[in-house]
Amino acid sequence: MSLLCNNIVLIMLCFTSIEAFFFKDNVDCLLTDWSRWSEQSSSGEQTRSRRIMRHPSGRGRPCEELTEIRVFQVDCKVSGWTKWSENFGFGQQSRTRTITQPSRGSGKRCPELEEVRYTGIVPSVKATAKNVENYFVRADRKYRKDNKNKKGLTRDLVIIMDSSGSIRKGPFQDAKIQTSKLIGLLCPSDKPFDKVAGQPYQYNQAAMLTYSHIIQETFDFKRYSKTSNIQNAISKATFFGRGTNTAEAFRRAKGLFTSAKGARDPTRAKREVLILTDGKSDNAAKTFAAVESLKRVADVYGLMTGRFSSNGMKELTKYVSAPINEHLFYVQNYQVLRKLVEYIQNSKNAAGPNWCATFDI
Repeated sequence: MSLLCNNIVLIMLCFTSIEAFFFKDNVDCLLTDWSRWSEQSSSGEQTRSRRIMRHPSGRGRPCEELTEIRVFQVDCKVSGWTKWSENFGFGQQSRTRTITQPSRGSGKRCPELEEVRYTGIVPSVKATAKNVENYFVRADRKYRKDNKNKKGLTRDLVIIMDSSGSIRKGPFQDAKIQTSKLIGLLCPSDKPFDKVAGQPYQYNQAAMLTYSHIIQETFDFKRYSKTSNIQNAISKATFFGRGTNTAEAFRRAKGLFTSAKGARDPTRAKREVLILTDGKSDNAAKTFAAVESLKRVADVYGLMTGRFSSNGMKELTKYVSAPINEHLFYVQNYQVLRKLVEYIQNSKNAAGPNWCATFDI
């Protein structure tokens, strides 16, 4: 038995020697020990590393990871609140704060960055017109936040017009007329939607949806190349006079921001939506989901008119992008809307060639 065991050991040693001879190039990877963990960064990360001392060959064991990262719990931190804004919209004021430290790992998430309170004091039509002028019509220094030169961008604008029964046909006609005039006042020129041959980013583009219980794509970005043609098309939009399917209108608006519909590169043309409505949607939950999806691709402005309950005002306020005081405008009726557009027209006439800020074109 002892002799048999000895023979087996000799055979195994023999095979080991043969394998080492024939496969002598099978070398395992050899690594140094891990370094110490680095100091914790502001984002809560620590790293450590190791180096390769010997690279593997043949059927040798490959090298494992050379860098390791671990994330500690970092709570979100925010700045203090700004001062309350001037009255805007339905008689509201807002204030904002910014994130000074994003949360990491299992850290505490960031709180709301904007707060709105209702004062009940609706701003005058002249004050609202100034807000529309500053934040929607003109390109000011806030127009393109990622541009160090603070120049404006031309825009791809989707107009969404409420054509539900609560508006009634007569006021709907007024709304179309004033909307046509309003878009003619946009920067960067007196004919802001007239195409410039060979210069695809020197003019605005417009598309339009009209909605009630159904949604009608009045025209897309490819349809018209002149401001006058767009204004004429707005004036011919259909009055449906039924329900208020705002959720589907927002969903369809997002679908217009595609190359197939004529939308341009979003880094070179600002994507915007202007919704004109007089009331709540048929389904608030679906509408909120749809507009949040839309806000991820475009800035949403709201021009609201009519009488609203507290819940109605809160719903419509959620339609617009942040900061809310720069995106939400309210007039009591379409007669007041006419005055608002007149104020902006007079302001443009007075400003002359200084009406528009410098554009990145």
